Amino acid sequence: MKTSKWIMLGVIALAGIGLSGCGNDAESEANTQKGTEVKVGTGNDGLPYCYLNEEGEYDGYDVQVVKAIDEKLEDYYFTFQGGDFPTTLSNLESKKVDFAAYEYEINEERQEKFTYGDVGYVVWDTYIVTDSTQGAPIDSFEELKGKKVYVTTATNQAAMAEAYLAENDGAFELVYGEYTPEQIVQSVTSGAVDATLAPKYQVDTYNRSFDVALETGEKPVHKSDAYLLFNKETDKELMEAINGALTELIADGTISEISEEYLQGDYVPKANEKKG
Repeated sequence: MKTSKWIMLGVIALAGIGLSGCGNDAESEANTQKGTEVKVGTGNDGLPYCYLNEEGEYDGYDVQVVKAIDEKLEDYYFTFQGGDFPTTLSNLESKKVDFAAYEYEINEERQEKFTYGDVGYVVWDTYIVTDSTQGAPIDSFEELKGKKVYVTTATNQAAMAEAYLAENDGAFELVYGEYTPEQIVQSVTSGAVDATLAPKYQVDTYNRSFDVALETGEKPVHKSDAYLLFNKETDKELMEAINGALTELIADGTISEISEEYLQGDYVPKANEKKG
């Protein structure tokens, strides 16, 4: 019985040491991140820009751009908070995140609420997109007369279409939604809508991913770039650090490499003046 008692005491002691070790390991893991946490809003289903991959990790063009910036800034570490497009904007407005990366173009409504980054990181010239098997390509809003056009809620594409309709009431019908890429493609190819609005590389992605034949008009209906979007109360030192890091990453070709990998081409703006 005495032997059993000492064995039991030894096991308990070893267990205590083991638990203590685990506690230290957990504490060490918690302390691996150095600097100030920066919360980044992004998408969780916005292929190929920002989404959750098969491992459940944030991935995509925008995400990798942000991660590249994070690697350059030793005084900060970034964490992601995902959502759909409107939710990400709401999270930024309510200060749940410090900045957002989700292909944000410049428009007047957002300029009133937020601060845009200084550096465009992807060309976002918008074209009218149709199914090539159902008719000729469309170059202008005027040619959409009497048609249905899908736009994602709260996007710049929705805003530019609304601006046209404000001056040309009833010219065409807007169909709003929070559609996934697959749903957008299905809507156009099935004839549920006649067209949508998107940049060329997004159309290329649709065609590769879903084996369809969407096409754009020859000329964009709007020229723009996408920018990181900050809260108006975001620390100026942080914004300057992010803008500076992104400028360097564009100059050294890092962002072009990310674009080639995720967008299948170099769609990085060549000039750093704001466009939108």
